[in-house]
Order: sequence, then C-alpha cells, then structure tokens
Amino acid sequence: MNRLKDVPLYLLLFHSLAALATEVNPEEMFRFPSRTNNIAVSASGKVFVATENFLYQLNQRLGLEVCERTGPLLEGPCTEQLGCCAKWKETANVNKILVVDDKKQRVLTCGTVRLGACKVRELHNISRYQNDSLKNVASLHPEASTIAFLVNGPMKTYLVTAVTPTGKSSRFIPDTCKGNRTYYEGNGATIFLRNPEGRVGDPTFLGFNDGAHGDAVVSPQDNYPVELQYVQGFQWQSHIYILLNANTSGPEIICMDIKDRRTSTLQSFAQATLFCPWRGGQAIRVLSSALIHPSHSPAFMAAILSQQGHPENTALYFYNLSQFNEYRKCHKVYFMVKNEEVCNEFLYPINNISMFNHSGLLSVSARIVRDWIVLFLGTDDGQLIKLVIDGNMKLIHPTVLFELKEETPIHHRVMFDKLDSNHLYLTSETEVRRLKVAPCDQYISCTDCLSALDPFCGWCTLKKRCSFENECENSNHTVHWITMAEQNSCPRVTFTPSAIDYSLNSAKLFKIEVTEKLRTLIKENAICTMRKARNKEVICIGKYTNANDCPCRLSNNIYTQLENEPDPIIIEASVEFSSLKFSTNVTVHNCYKIATVRLNNVPCSECIKSGCHWCVAEHKCTHTPCNQTAEQFCPQVDKATLHPTKDLRIFLKHAKVLNDSNIRLNCKFNGQLLVANWIDSSTIHCLQPQFKDERRIIPVNVVHATNSTDVIDNPNNITVYSCDTQKPDCVFCTSERICTESVVTKIYPVRVSSSGTTTLTIVGSGLNVGLKAVLYIRGMSDHITVKTNNCTIENDTLVRCILPKTTHGKKTVCLLYDSESQFMSNRTAVLEYTSQSFITKIHPTVLWASGGRNITINGKNLDVIKQVQMWLSEDPNKWTECSVNNRTWICVAPSLESRRIPGNHSMSFLVSGSKKQDFPLTYHHDPVFYNFTKIIDDKQLLITVLKKKDNLCLQREEVKIYVPRDKGDPLECNITEITEDKIKCLLLTSDTPVPKIEVTVGPYKAVLTKPVPSKLIFIVLIVIPVMLVIFISIYCWATSRKAKQFSQSLNSQMELLESQFRNQIREGFVELQTEGSDMQLLEDSGSIPFLDYKHFAVRTFFPESGNGASVPSFVSDPIVTAPQQAPGKDKPNEGFDTLTNFLSNEQFLVTLIHILEQQKDFSIKDRCRFASFLTIAFHSNLVYLTRILDRLLKDLMDQSTAQPKLLLRGTETVVEKLLTNWVSLCMYGFLRESVGEPLFKLVSAIKQRINLGPVDAISGKALYTLNEDWLLWQVTDFNTLKLNVIFQLSTEVEYGSDLDLSCPLEVDVLDCDTIGQAKEKIFETFFNKYGYSQRFQMKDIDLELIKNGPNQILQDIDQTSQVLENGMTKLNTIGHYRIPAAASIVAIKRVNSSKIDGESENKLCHLISPHSEFVENPVPEQGKQKFKVKEMYLTKLLSSKVALHSFVETLFRSIWSIPNNKPPMAIRHVFDILQAQAYNKKLTDPDVLHIWKTNSLPLRFWINIIKNPQFVFDIEKTPHLDSCLSVIAQAFMDSFSLSSHQLGKHSPTNKVLYARDIPHYKDEVKHYYRQIADMASLTEEEMEKFLTEESKKHENEFKEKDAMVELGKYIQKYSVQLESKLENEGIQEMNEGISKIREFFDRRSKCGWE
Repeated sequence: MNRLKDVPLYLLLFHSLAALATEVNPEEMFRFPSRTNNIAVSASGKVFVATENFLYQLNQRLGLEVCERTGPLLEGPCTEQLGCCAKWKETANVNKILVVDDKKQRVLTCGTVRLGACKVRELHNISRYQNDSLKNVASLHPEASTIAFLVNGPMKTYLVTAVTPTGKSSRFIPDTCKGNRTYYEGNGATIFLRNPEGRVGDPTFLGFNDGAHGDAVVSPQDNYPVELQYVQGFQWQSHIYILLNANTSGPEIICMDIKDRRTSTLQSFAQATLFCPWRGGQAIRVLSSALIHPSHSPAFMAAILSQQGHPENTALYFYNLSQFNEYRKCHKVYFMVKNEEVCNEFLYPINNISMFNHSGLLSVSARIVRDWIVLFLGTDDGQLIKLVIDGNMKLIHPTVLFELKEETPIHHRVMFDKLDSNHLYLTSETEVRRLKVAPCDQYISCTDCLSALDPFCGWCTLKKRCSFENECENSNHTVHWITMAEQNSCPRVTFTPSAIDYSLNSAKLFKIEVTEKLRTLIKENAICTMRKARNKEVICIGKYTNANDCPCRLSNNIYTQLENEPDPIIIEASVEFSSLKFSTNVTVHNCYKIATVRLNNVPCSECIKSGCHWCVAEHKCTHTPCNQTAEQFCPQVDKATLHPTKDLRIFLKHAKVLNDSNIRLNCKFNGQLLVANWIDSSTIHCLQPQFKDERRIIPVNVVHATNSTDVIDNPNNITVYSCDTQKPDCVFCTSERICTESVVTKIYPVRVSSSGTTTLTIVGSGLNVGLKAVLYIRGMSDHITVKTNNCTIENDTLVRCILPKTTHGKKTVCLLYDSESQFMSNRTAVLEYTSQSFITKIHPTVLWASGGRNITINGKNLDVIKQVQMWLSEDPNKWTECSVNNRTWICVAPSLESRRIPGNHSMSFLVSGSKKQDFPLTYHHDPVFYNFTKIIDDKQLLITVLKKKDNLCLQREEVKIYVPRDKGDPLECNITEITEDKIKCLLLTSDTPVPKIEVTVGPYKAVLTKPVPSKLIFIVLIVIPVMLVIFISIYCWATSRKAKQFSQSLNSQMELLESQFRNQIREGFVELQTEGSDMQLLEDSGSIPFLDYKHFAVRTFFPESGNGASVPSFVSDPIVTAPQQAPGKDKPNEGFDTLTNFLSNEQFLVTLIHILEQQKDFSIKDRCRFASFLTIAFHSNLVYLTRILDRLLKDLMDQSTAQPKLLLRGTETVVEKLLTNWVSLCMYGFLRESVGEPLFKLVSAIKQRINLGPVDAISGKALYTLNEDWLLWQVTDFNTLKLNVIFQLSTEVEYGSDLDLSCPLEVDVLDCDTIGQAKEKIFETFFNKYGYSQRFQMKDIDLELIKNGPNQILQDIDQTSQVLENGMTKLNTIGHYRIPAAASIVAIKRVNSSKIDGESENKLCHLISPHSEFVENPVPEQGKQKFKVKEMYLTKLLSSKVALHSFVETLFRSIWSIPNNKPPMAIRHVFDILQAQAYNKKLTDPDVLHIWKTNSLPLRFWINIIKNPQFVFDIEKTPHLDSCLSVIAQAFMDSFSLSSHQLGKHSPTNKVLYARDIPHYKDEVKHYYRQIADMASLTEEEMEKFLTEESKKHENEFKEKDAMVELGKYIQKYSVQLESKLENEGIQEMNEGISKIREFFDRRSKCGWE
C-alpha cells in the first residue's frame, strides 16, 4: 500500500529515526524535513499534511502511512517551454488546496506546479490518484493566496475557490511575461463556484460554467490597483463567508446565500469591511477566523486582527454574522458583480471592543462545550492559548495549553480529532502534534478540578477523579459528573457539632452528613466512621438512617481522650456503601484547650467560627457559654475619623457590653498606645497621635487597657490618614507633613528571563515612604498576578526586589507599600519576561591549537542570561566561563592538548536556564612566523613580519607585535595590515634598534631575531671606501642620464594630458547630442505611492515632525476612525464647551490671534503650531476657517502699507502659516490628479540619472547631477555589468534552510559600485518587481558570489580591503572582487550584523581620496595617476539638465496650466481677495499684485511641494536628491520673478543652468495669471459649496477635539493679557468663560492619567 520507492533516501532515513524516537518517547507527534503548507482531517481519522514537494498520510495517532512526492517539476508560466516568456526551471510544489471529501472518499490537492491544476487522490491511499487538466485552480506563485472549501447546498454540492488575481500590474507575474501572449493568465477571475461532480478530466469537473446563465465567477475590475489576499472561507447554514485582505481598504468579509444555481448564489453577493477600533493609521489585516454558532444564540465569528508592520499588535474580535446577513447586497469598487451597486459598508465588532489582546496572535479555532465557548489561539512564539468565554461574552479564564520548545510560530488553525473529541492536532512549521484539549488528569481533587474553570473537565464522582465527560460512566447524570457550573457541589462529608465543648460532653454524639449530590447515591446499610487522622484510631462507627444523617455515638473513654487532645484535632469522617468510600478530613477545635489569645485582628470572630464560646468581658475563648446574653455578636471596630478638634474618633459595633462592663480601652497606632475615652456606647475618642513614620496609611487597633495584647476585633483593618490634610492626589507625607507623590521613573533590567531569578532595580523619587514594599506583577494579556515580598527599600530613590518565576510575555509591575491594595499609575512600569534563551551561531569557527581566540556567540534572548559556560566536548570537566561585553557574549577558546591532533572538534555551550548545545569547529596548528623586515620612513619604522599561509584569517585585534628594549617596557608596534603571508605594523620612532621582535597570538608567542655576524665587521671597514669611490662615479653618470629621461617623461606627460582633455571634450560633446534616450524607462512608472489625504496634511502642517522634533502626541497620530468623543471623560465638561464656543466666535478668535502676536515670547514656532492646530480644529468647518483666513489677510494687508511688496513673503504671522495650510488642503485634489504624476516621474528620473554613473559612497557626490556642489569630478573609468541575482530571504536564522526559488533578476551595476551600492540597486530592482511590501533593511542583507568552490560573501570592508598609504581603507567594489559580467549573486539574510564604529568610518574612502586632488585608482597603471580638473566635468551638469528637461517642463506646465479652463477653487479665491484688496487700496503698480500672487501660491505652496516630494509620496529624500530639487525649485521661482539678472562667467552654475529657459517660463506664467484675472470672481455660494464638500469628503479623520485643547493652552497661558484686552474692547462678558477654561486645564493637569 505504501508507495515510498520514489521518496529520497534521506527522507526515508528521517522518518525511520522519527519512528525510533516515537518508540522511546510515546509522544504523539510527527516531524517533517521541510515547512508545512496545509493540514486536513477526515471523518475516518486520517490526517493529511502537505509540505513543500511532499504529501503525507498519517493515522489518527500520527503514525506514517503514505508519503508521496509532489515536486519539484521542470516548469514555467507557459503551457509550452518553447518560446515561453520566462525560462523554465525546477519549480518546488507549494500546496495551495487540500480538501477532504468524506462523502466521495477522496482528497483534492492542488499546488503551484502544473499551472495550478489538481490531483484527485483516494482517501485511504493518497498514492493512488488521477490528474485533472483544468489549470489555474490554485495560484501559481507561493506568496499569492488560495482558499478552497466544499459547500453543501439544498440539492447540490460545489467547491468554492478564491485566488489572488494576477492582472497585468500584479507583482506575481514575471516582468518578462507582462503583456506577453505566451503567459498563461487563465480566466482572470478571483472567486469561483466550481462543480466537484463528474469524472476527473472532463471539462465540467471543477468547471465554473453554469450553462446558459454564464460563468459562476467574481472578477476584479480591470486596471484597478488592488492586491487581494484571501485568508479563509466557511459555510454556516445557507450562507457562504469569505475573509480577505485588500491593500487598498483593509480586512473584508463577503457573504453569499447558497442557491441551487451557482450564478444565483453570486447575485446575493454582500461585502463589508471588518471595522477595528484601533487608532493610528496603520493598515489592519485579518489573520485568522473561526465560526461560532451556539445552539441558543445567533452565529458569530471570532477573528484575529493585526496592525500592518506591527505583528505585536494583535487582538481578538467577535462579529455578529446574523447581523451581517441582513446587510444590503453590494460590493467594493474593485469587484465586478452583475446587477449590484458599489458601497462601503462596515461590520462592527460586538460591543465595539476586543475580546482578548495579546502580542503575536496568528490563528484561532473554536469549540462549543455546553454553554461555553472555547477558543484555541496560536502565537508567533509557539504558544497555544486556550480561552473560555461564557454565554454573556465574558472572558473567564485564559491559559497556555501548550508551548513549543523551538518557539516556532503556529500559523495553522488547530484541527480537532473527529473520532475523539478530547484531542486536537497542533501544526507548527515542521511538525504536527496530537494533544489533549484539556489536562484534566492533572487535577487531584474535586475542588481543583472545578476551580480550573475548564468546560472539558468535570469531577467523576464514582471514579473520584477529574476526567473528560466521555471517560465517566453515566456522565449525563449530574450526580455522576460535576461540571464547572456547579462550583459548590463537590462530594463532601461533614458532621456536627464542629467543636468539642460542653454540648458534646452532655450528648456524646456526632451526626455525619453528606452533600446533596452524594446523598442521592447513598443506599441502605451505609456505614459512617470517624477516625483520628493522625493515627487512624477509630472514634466512633454508625449506620445511616432515613433521616439523611448518620448518628455516631462516643464512649466516655473516647470523649475523655478528645477533651485532652491539643487544639486543633484533625478528624477523618467517611461514608462507605457498596464498594465505594467517601471521606473528608475536618479540623475540629477543642474548646477546652483552645488558646485564649489569638495572634490576629479578629480573636472573637475566630473563636465563634471555631464553634467555641467567647467571653467579652474576660476576653477569652472557652468551652461553655458566658454570662453575656449577646455573645454571638463580637464587638468590632467599624470606622475611624479625624475630628476637627484634632482628636481621633473610633466607632464600634456591638460594644454595649464593653461599655456596660466598664471596660477601659486604649487606641493603638503604629506601636503607640493612647488612652481612649467613651463618648457613648458605640464611640470612643483618643488624642491625635504623633506619627513616627510619616506614611499615608496608618493601621488603627483598639485594645484592652489592662492588657495590650487583648485586641478588639478589627476585621476590616481600619486605617487613618497620617497627613494633616487629605488630598485626593496625595500619596505619602514628608517629615514636614506635606503631601508628596511616590513615583517610579524607570526599572532595569526591562527584560528578564522567565526561568531564573533576577534582581529588579526600581528607580524613582519618594520611594522610602513605607515600612515594607511589595511588587505585584500582572500579565498584560492573561491578567494573572504574582507578587514578591522580597523587596528592600534602599533609600529615597532606590528599591530592589527579587523577581519570581512566571510565564513569558509583557507584564505590568506595580510597587505598593504596607496595606495598599490598588495599583497606582505613577508606580507602574512594563517588564518583559523572555522565553527560553539559546545559541544560534558562533563565529569564528576556526581556532589555533594554543587557544585564546575570542568566540562570539549569537542567539535568542541572550541579553537576559547571567552565565554561559563553554568546553570542548571531549573534556567536559575543563569548562570556562564566558563574559559579556556591550551585550555580546564572548568566550575564550581553550587550548588543544598536545596529544590531540588539530582538526574537526565539537564545542559545547551551556546557557543558564537552557540545555547544552554543541557546535562544530576546526583547530589548526599555531601560526608560523619565520622572518621580519624593517624600513625607516619619515621618522617611523615599518616592520613587516613574514608568516606561513594558513586558514586562520587573523584579525588585527588578535595579533600583538612588541619590540623589546634594554631598559623599560617593550614598545608595541601598531598593526596596519594583515594578509595571508605577512603582517605590517608601524612603530612611531626610528631610533630604536630592532634586533628581535615578539609576535603574540593569544597565549602563543613567537620570537624572531636578526643576528649580525661579528666576522664581517673588518671586511666591511675595507670595502666601504672602495664602494664609496664606485658610488660617486656611478652617481655622476646616473644624474646625467636621469636628466635626459626626465625631459622625455615630461613631454610624454604633456601629450597624455592633452589626450585626456581631447577625450573628455569629445565625450561631453557626444553626451550632449545623444542625451535623453536613457530616460525612456520612466514611461511605465506603475502605480504611484501617493500619501493619503491625512498623512499629506500632517507632513505639511508639521514638517518638523519628520526631523525628530518634539510635537504633541496626538499630532504624531492625528487620525481617528470614528466620530471623536469629548476629550478626557465621556461626561459633558463645561470648561471644554466654553472653549469650543469661544473658538467658534469669529470676533473672539481674531482678537485672540492679534493678542498672541503682540506677545514677545509668542515665537514664530508657536505661531506656526497655532495655525496648524487651528486648521485641524476646524477641518470639519472649512467655511468658518476660510472666513477667519480672509479677515486675517485683510488685517495683515492693512498693516503692510509701508512695504506692500514684502506681504506674505515670510512666515512671521499666524495668517501666513494658516494660508499655507489652507491652500494645501484645498489643492490636494488638483495636486493628486494633475501634478502628482509629473512630479513623481521627475523625482524618479533624477534618481535614475544619479545612479547612471559613479556615486561616491562616502560623500554622496555623483558624476551625473544638477548641482555643482555634488559633482563627482574625481572619477575613474567605469563599466556596466549585468548580474543575475537570486533571492533567498525567507528564513529567519540560517539562509540555507528555506530557499526562495523565484527566477533570477537581471540587474545592472557598475564595476566601481561598492557592495552596498550594488545591494541598493539590486533591491531597487527587486522592489520594482515585487512591490515595496517586501521591504528589507539593507543592513540585514548579505550578498554571496556563486563560485565553483565555496560561495564568497561580498562586503564593503573585509580582510581583502585595500589600505592606502595615508592609512585610509578603500571600500570594496564590484571590480575589487573581479566579478565578471553575467555572474550569479545570491542575496541572503545576514545572521550577524557588523557595525562600523564612528572612528573607523572616518577612515574610509571610495572614489575620492580625502587628501588628494587626484583620483585613487583601484589598480594604478604603471604608478601613474590621471590628472583631473573639476571644470572638465561641468558638461555633466548640462547633460543631466538635457536628460531631465522634458520632465521639468511637463511638471512646470502641469502647475500653471488650466485644465478645462477651470483653475482650482482655492487659487481663484485667494487671487480674488488679492485683486479686491489691490483695488480698495488703489494700487497703481501692477508689479505689487503680481508679487502678492507669487508669494501666496508658488512661494507658499508649490516650492514646498517641489522641494519636499516626501510630503506627497511615500518615498525617502536623500541629501543629493534634495540638492537637485533645489536647483529645479530655484528655476521654478525665477520663472515668477519680475526682475532680470545679468549672468556672467562667474555666476553660480545653479543659476546659469536654466538661464535660457527662464524667459520662456516667465511668459507662460504671465499668461497664466492673465487667464485667471480675466475670469469672473467666485460667488460665496460656489466657494461655500466647495468647502463643505471638502469637509465632508474627509470627515472624522482628524482629532479636532485634541487640537482645540492645544489652542486652549495658549488661552490659558495668556489669559491675563486676553482678559485685559477684552475689557478694553468692551466685551468683558467673556472673562467668565476664560476663567472656566483656566479651571478646565487646571483639572486636567492634576489628573495623573492625562
């Protein structure tokens, strides 16, 4: 049956080992060698799991039955290989559809191979199958979504499938196949209702044609830029539900009513957006869902929602599906559905709140257990969380059911065992487990079982154990199986009397009883027995009667024994009938021996509770009743108050007997005793105590005056306030009895291990306020609270606590003192308990035999551990301690003993709180140094040490070279370069003899000497004079020859210089004549990443927020998704209402602005912020805001009569900034529709132009630019290379474990590009193809060059980097690694990020040598350097200008064009105001009006947009791009200028570049102004209609209330000046309102939460 012959040998070996492991460890699990794709469970108990290239059939207990290979296959995106638009390759099969059809006993599987066609397999043997030929049933791309599920209709069954549409603009289509006819695109639809009936292979099988009624499909709108990712689908009753994520709207849900005809089903299409109450503006996604349909309530859905880019922000919401079924039939704009309208409906969560919040939620499954809902949630750190929810939608109990040790994410929903409801299947990335749904067997007692609040568990009465319902006989009878709903129904045996006192002495009879549940089981002849629990001695035996009790009589001897037993006595009471026995241990108090004084605050209550008798006057517990008639009521302290006369009054209950007995009492405060005087029978008073410890809460007790240990019952632990005056915001008192706050400012560490004990240091102020401190730790998701009393108050600012062990996750810690019980917001902090720590990688893995090399270890959660130990695996007793340096663990390698041979060894590591881990490494022989040389250079000594080549890859910090001296310590030689065969170092002196040197590598030391033979001294003395004569003769001859050679060399250099000038001029000429062709790539720009209206407005209003400047918190997140409530509290606030009314008063608001501008400390920054807050506050009422703007503009013009041409030129007033904001809001539509595309194309063209030639990686200068300051004229020759790049970025830790088999990308790079620049070009190409949702951080990526041998990692700096003579290190380039054209490069995720410190970064260079006017060639030709002059390359500016000219002109003309002869309403309105003011002021100079218009529109708005494209698009602006845009912006502004400048040869190139174009642009600008001036003025109705539409279009998108509060702060700050001004202007009636506003802000400042 098992067809395993095609399975690779390694896979068979893997499963054989897994089977052996299962025999040793009977844990029900199965591991897979690759990642899981899908899981399904059949009704017969078969488990089917699909992984990449394999399909597994497992039995109920996860034993392997069949393993079937499904891939890879040689395939491509075409039906035929010949002529295909993309190269065919070995393609892995990623399963997309795994559907079990129990009725037809078959399994449907579809994957990414065979163009998405399916296979139909037999249910009991998946190796038997039939191929179907229908293509595109499943999506072809691994990242494109596919869902499929069977739907049972009234008459028919059909298969619902939904796939991510791959239209022309889809990122899932290869670039070479876009628009190519060979690409198999399929039907183009996205939702299909398919026919699962018929014979496999027939055209009707899995077809979607509904005969004459057409195709049963839903298609996306043509050319609509949307990507749909389907998440899940299911059926409930007669409805189909589909969940998906749309990148343009968010999480969506679709509902269709099931009809016999599939096309009729589609006609009931309804769609809504899942509303999420989160604020913040981040995109929301639905990750998983579960259908919940209780028997007595409407069906609803549990869904996990997550914030895009913030996986830690996840929450569980419930949505009412019955409510959604009543929605109108409509769809979103990106779908095409016949006979339906487009709508934008929302489905709101139940109660509009989340049911459960937890970081990293991924999947959810649900079960209904009687009246409870049980949810199973998978997390990204391997936790399976179980939630229990009652019928009132109240969360009862979250628990962690299971944790994966590997902490791998649980993406798949848990599947339930269909043969055994007590088990489920948990699927992680590489394994599947069969688990119990509840750990019932771990609860020992009935109380523990029911207290667990688990609906799956109950107490089996007859078996006396906690069990599942089906494990208990007659479980349908409530007596036999008790559930959590019956908390007080546990079987229990009791008896009376409950104490040994005078009544038992007279009766000598116990009556044994059982609880009601147990009473129904007891039959006749049941025997009851009482024994001493200590020695099982029988006290009495009785038989049950019909009176439902069992009398058990004592003998006199037994009673006497009990009377003499010490208190308390533990008695075992049992009832036996048939073969069953129930017993309970009960504590009985011996009233004859009970202690008179009990060490607690309620001695009387404890005495009565124990069954004994309390004598109030005597203050003792006894076995007989006392004389008092009301002894059952204990005197108690009720409350205490500080009386205005400075005495303390204490109110007592049931104290009349004390007063009647003339019992004298004392008050006890904090160790002090004060005499108490009776006021009446229930009240006493004491003088106010002098507190020794000035704490907030002081306990109060009342004691007998004759004996201070006789305490009156104080059950509520009454306390008094130690300060003179109690304030609601006061926490503690100082020694001066003044209220002060105790505040926690920080804690450290903020991350601790969940498995070890750690000391937490708490820092703050006023921390020594109590006698003792307690630290409470509460889970932020499970709300489980633990505490530690092990805290030490060090001083006023420091407290230390020993943390307890608890589950991992984020916790809230709160510091409390003494008897405090409520969490204080000013003494809380967030602490994270981390999960298991482990090592993932060590480096280096090559060591030398003597040891001593530093090994850096990397892993997860290593920052919280305290200890790491390391040893060679063969020497477990010789371990060493590792140390931590700057949060990085470093271990020193041990030496290899002489008897061991260098080679491959294993190193063991032990991380505290974790298991031992082994890593392979290699030992080599110690490095061999055999000689050295020395050279004196400019008072420095250069020493070169020669070494034998090895594979150690020594680093500079690992080698030390010393020069011994006769006196003093040896000199250290600074190492400058290390290669395979030599080491260079520099000694900063030249007068030290160097007869020998010492080279140390760790503990290994080598001494090298230079012996001077003494026998040669006399020979040298004779030879020197002879050699001197010969040298002089040769010198004279050489000098003459050198002069002749110098003349020839000079002529050669001049010829070379002339040749370079000629070549450069010719190259510039050719470039100018042919420029522009390389910009045609921008014609297909794709979708433009516009910022939405909200974010555009925020960046325009608060440009400083992008530079890290401090702005109010609501500005960084100014967006709301629902109508905003009043700030602070929900109840009406009179102060805030007054503020709103005042700001809505035009006269008040204008007066306020004028008063503020008169204040010296009201800075320009304050004016800009005030204007922006004002714009946000009245965004919903733009009509009113426009009236304010118009009035302020007129006031400003009245003040600018002296120099009218300077009007609106700066931003010195509120109205100038307000005008900028107002124009930005009103021009957004025109900007996006008309100007956005030309601007984006210009920015893209500039980027392409810059990257066309060399760019210096250090300075950012480029050969092709518009700005002379950024011109790279020190340029080398360069060539363009085409590289084939493969991406392997799927894995998290090791790049080799999960390959991304996408086709290679062809990328153009330059041979002078650094590795970092090449990486940027590679990923720019990657992003253009796959979209920016796949964005990676460049620092996390490595490039590998594929070679015949091991792949070579490419880095900007490594051991092969060139070090120049001036000590600078040259960044590695493509040419440095000698990478040929068409080479293959692999992009992988970097496991260890290397950082360059600031000092090293200053010593790097690329194309520009920092101290030279010449270019540093990577490989100098014959020692010569090319002579470069900056002016030779100025033609590059002109060629760049020519290349970008068409884009610049298109942008300019899109700005000053008037489409359809209708200029934007905002421009017409502003120009009408300026025209009217010029007329009213009788201005005769036409230039003034022109300047006003220029200052109000181009200067205030368009220049801001051109220079800051990041305000409009979701892009980053580099400094180089900013400099080029500044040149274009200057040309744009010059086009509006009325003055003309004479330019000469000394004029800036930035001005000269567009000098010839400016006059033409000026003419077009004048024509533009003239056209608008000739138009009729706008009417007030037209403008108000436009403004009203703009307000409604973006309604409820800004936090207008919070903005009003910010405006109110200015009113509060300048309230005195404002009140004075209002009185002078005769509107002093507003002063009362200003007082209310001031009170409103005073209350807010006192609230700790605001």
